[in-house]
Amino acid sequence: MAINFAIISGQNPAGNAENPLYNQLLDKKLQARLQQLGVPYRSVIGAAPDLSFQEKSWVVLCDKQQAITLALEFTQNAIYWVEQGQLYLVPVLLPEQEECLGQFQQRLVLLPA
Repeated sequence: MAINFAIISGQNPAGNAENPLYNQLLDKKLQARLQQLGVPYRSVIGAAPDLSFQEKSWVVLCDKQQAITLALEFTQNAIYWVEQGQLYLVPVLLPEQEECLGQFQQRLVLLPA
């Protein structure tokens, strides 16, 4: 059985590259919000396929609408949504349409501990 989940970041609001210390503060605020909501979550690094861009994010077990609401609260352009093993880019602040990016499993890169 596939588990549906969101990938949400608190960093770089509205796509604006921020100071690393400010991004760390935003990340902690999002983590505190997730704790307050009582939803299961895990830390993850979202990255471009070539790893040229990386952003601290959270895998969040919630429904899609709750994920979008959180993204709005943290001024995020978009979230990633994984449903039935498929990865979707879901615009939140942007006017674009939701886009299927293929199998989530094919995007995973496990880094050494």
